[in-house]
Amino acid sequence: MKAAMHTLTRAEVREVDRLAIEEYGLPGIVLMENAGASAARLLHALGIDGPVAIACGRGNNGGDGFVIARHLELLGPADRRSRRGGGRRLAAGARSPHRPRRS
Repeated sequence: MKAAMHTLTRAEVREVDRLAIEEYGLPGIVLMENAGASAARLLHALGIDGPVAIACGRGNNGGDGFVIARHLELLGPADRRSRRGGGRRLAAGARSPHRPRRS
């Protein structure tokens, strides 16, 4: 029998991130890399093999989107990236040196 999956609220996710960074000393970039890589592996495992659209905002979730795009690119499917939010200001985490090349 499969266990039911608990979905975290936005506040719970933020608290998990805060604990990981502040209490356990994990760098935010490591959390971002692990989340993005895991999302890309899931999409790949689900058989997503066509073009994938990833809308990347200017916050840290935009950084996650860049990581997902980079990993999907490494796994094979073509991707399209679009950054939304206006201007060129990205949150510090989204300005990671690990961003994929721009399309």
